[in-house]
Amino acid sequence: MPSLSQQQWYRAMDATAYASAMRATLVWVVLLVVFVLAALAVAGYPSWRILALAATLATCVAWRFVRLGGQGPTALSDTLTVVPRFLMILLGQALTGGILSPLLGTILLPFADLVVRSGWSRMAKAMTALVVAGLFAMAVLPASWFGPQVPNPAYWMILLATLATGVAANTRYVLTLTCTIVECAYEAKLAREAMVQRADARARDMEQLAAKLLHELKNPLAAIKGLVQLSARAACDPDSREQLYVVVSEVGRMEGILKEYLSFSRPLDALRPQRLSLGSLADEVLSAMDARAASGGVVLRRRGEANVEADPRRLKEALFNLVGNALDATSKGGAVEIQIEEAEGTARIAVRDSGRGMPAEVLERLGTPFFTTRDQGTGVGVAIARAAFTQHRGSLLYTSAPGRGTTALGILPLTHSDRSSDGASAAG
Repeated sequence: MPSLSQQQWYRAMDATAYASAMRATLVWVVLLVVFVLAALAVAGYPSWRILALAATLATCVAWRFVRLGGQGPTALSDTLTVVPRFLMILLGQALTGGILSPLLGTILLPFADLVVRSGWSRMAKAMTALVVAGLFAMAVLPASWFGPQVPNPAYWMILLATLATGVAANTRYVLTLTCTIVECAYEAKLAREAMVQRADARARDMEQLAAKLLHELKNPLAAIKGLVQLSARAACDPDSREQLYVVVSEVGRMEGILKEYLSFSRPLDALRPQRLSLGSLADEVLSAMDARAASGGVVLRRRGEANVEADPRRLKEALFNLVGNALDATSKGGAVEIQIEEAEGTARIAVRDSGRGMPAEVLERLGTPFFTTRDQGTGVGVAIARAAFTQHRGSLLYTSAPGRGTTALGILPLTHSDRSSDGASAAG
């Protein structure tokens, strides 16, 4: 990041740099014109050609002064400003020897100015064609039309002076543009950082507000659920009892949604690893979801075993989400399987279903918070599961294809290290 003095200098350059560079270039050009005319006069060049050259170069310089004092650029103003300047310079070369003129280097001055202002635009391409055509014409036409060659040493003095002025002017342009680019990049960086900070602060405020709101809603929902359950038990009318149980079911679903949102919005707790059997952990999850699977006509099974050092609470929460999603995607008569194995120093937990699968565009977005393909889904289950594996320095990968089911592959290190906890904050 630039220092304070550099920042101040860049800002000053940004306001007046281009105009200052133009004025400095004009001063150099005026001095060059005076030098060229003096050198030609001392060398005994024809007087009428010197006078014609003086009028030509004076017109070219004056045209540039008019451009500085004009209004904003337009297509017409650019044409009326640029084309005559190039024609005047070509005329000056024609008056001093044509293709052998020592003023050939002067073409760099207006061309560099044009490219700096408009880039490689249509006008720049047109002027390139004009210069090439002019030089070609001076090369093929009779040399006598363009007067005698400027004698030495005036020829070399003028040639070196024009080249030096062109190089100096172009260097000035480059320095000015460099300062402007650095300043623009710095300002863009500041704006980007400020935008990120505002977005981060807003996101944190929204997370805190959502967590507080969800927490406050838990207790009223629990009270409503209890009262509706009591009313359902005491109801004499079967239709009323059925309707009340529907209300109980919906309140339970709302509680589940709140639990998922709270799990996702709060920072990840520190891991509490212990030696555990992934097979036993998976059996507990499948046992808890057996009734749900049976009601949907889905078979649950588990194969394989592995022992790891991990937080059972976090892994169980992840497996509940993965198996729950698999059950939702599997139709009656299908199966959901948990396969566990050790491979390459890691434990691998694959949750496979025989459901409808997902196309590539859905699979690409899977795990994005609040993205879901289910009508009653929340879109945070996969995100919570992935965060659990990431917190253990592992990963969660998905493979799927339409009509071929889905496999969620969780990979865990066999042993826990302190660096695992370091990733908790990053994962959260």
